[in-house]
Amino acid sequence: MGIPILVNLSWFLTLIFVTSFLALNVYPDAAFGPDSPYHDDKLLHWGMAIGSGLVFFGSILLHELAHSFVALRQGIPVKSITLFMFGGVSEITGDPRRPAHEFVMAIVGPLASLVIAGAFGVAWWVTGFSGDTPLGIVIQWLFIVNLALALFNLAPGFPMDGGRVLRSIIWGVTGNSVRATRIATLTGRSIGYTLMILGALTFFGMFSEYDVTPLNGILFVFLGIYLENAARQSWFQALAIDILTSHAAEDIMHAELETAELEDRLHYLADRGGRRYMFFVNDHDDHVAGIVTHREVAAVPEPDRGITSASTVMLPTEKVPVAMPREDGASILKRMETDGSWHMPVVSDGRVVGVVSKDDLLRLLAARFFPQETLRSQR
Repeated sequence: MGIPILVNLSWFLTLIFVTSFLALNVYPDAAFGPDSPYHDDKLLHWGMAIGSGLVFFGSILLHELAHSFVALRQGIPVKSITLFMFGGVSEITGDPRRPAHEFVMAIVGPLASLVIAGAFGVAWWVTGFSGDTPLGIVIQWLFIVNLALALFNLAPGFPMDGGRVLRSIIWGVTGNSVRATRIATLTGRSIGYTLMILGALTFFGMFSEYDVTPLNGILFVFLGIYLENAARQSWFQALAIDILTSHAAEDIMHAELETAELEDRLHYLADRGGRRYMFFVNDHDDHVAGIVTHREVAAVPEPDRGITSASTVMLPTEKVPVAMPREDGASILKRMETDGSWHMPVVSDGRVVGVVSKDDLLRLLAARFFPQETLRSQR
């Protein structure tokens, strides 16, 4: 579907942990008893564990692809899918326009996991629910973990899928997406704190009679911290989008335009521009012929910037994304994220009237989130 699949380094730690746990604990003892001919076959245990771990993460990838497929069908761009320590995440660079759209996009992930669990359940049934053969045990484990993945993701706490389902329902009932997000993220934070408390109690042996270990407690604590932090960040993100939606480009932009000439060398522009910049390159008739940003300059090796002119690397005006004066800040930010740009010209009646940068958007948010600190910095 044209979606890059990325693997975070933390994913390898989880794969090693899952594989080792299965090979050293689950398959030798829990799966194969002392009388089993497979009990001491360590090579078999590791082979089963590696296969189980890779297929399980393949199932997580299918779960995320289901979300991404629905997002693309709704016209929402998907930047990438990343496998990381706690599973996978789809970087969907946009929000559903209606509660029903979000409901479908959220529920399809757990449904995909249920379908995968069902497929392994059928395979387990075909093998006669075998619990004493290597293949039957692997299929049984994959059935259980995919079922657990579906049920866990249905927990009603944002940003889990169940939390997004909850948000879509509250949004549909109240008509207020911000209020719905607030309730869903508070629920998500509550689940995170609950997991942290349960993890701490488990670590100190409060549930030892249920055959859980202090290591399980540590995992619960880390998962709780992740969920609480993700829910809190999701609320601030939703609040930021709401703030930006209430401001138009003409209210945010700065009217001062940095210009350059066709013959200007790139090292000169880099020295003038600072860290991130946008220059409007004028032709000999003083018309804008294109733009040069820090990205075009960075693509040229530093030794060549003294002999490379702006005209060589500039983007033609027709290829430059632009904003209209009444376009809201949230829409502009989403397009910047999709394009990977830092600036966007504002055009009215075919004329550039200003530029909106991410710095402008961040200053606006800082003024709303931290008004006292912003006032002090201005003084």
